[in-house]
Amino acid sequence: MSFIKLNDSIHSKFFTVAEADCESISDTHAEISVDCDTQSWPKHLALFRDREEAGKFVREYWEDFINHETPEEVTCMLGAETLIAWALGREAGPGSTKVSSLKEWLDLHIDVPEEHFEEEYSIETIGTNLVEILGFKPTVAFSRG
Repeated sequence: MSFIKLNDSIHSKFFTVAEADCESISDTHAEISVDCDTQSWPKHLALFRDREEAGKFVREYWEDFINHETPEEVTCMLGAETLIAWALGREAGPGSTKVSSLKEWLDLHIDVPEEHFEEEYSIETIGTNLVEILGFKPTVAFSRG
């Protein structure tokens, strides 16, 4: 058993983490499930070494989605109106920030990874055994549905 303490910029919360609920995805990204006794905090988290690594992960996720899904799936996810606007060089896009092209939208996630996730949390403290399991010391966490 280990622990992690998250901060959402208003509150801090301490969670226990079973070692079996940790999955190291890469040397900068892991996913964990925490024991949570309230609905106001997440149970599933994506942990990253830093925000830059989170941004790279999100950009790569969407680029892989676009390259490997059917045109119909991509159109459904991004929206036909968005794709037409981008083809005409106009600003559009899913999410809160509008851009002029698919490349700009993909690059946007490098600086704004929270567009992909639900909530962002800073990691105040983390058990050393959890850091050893993950293979890196995360500084930022994002909730996943």
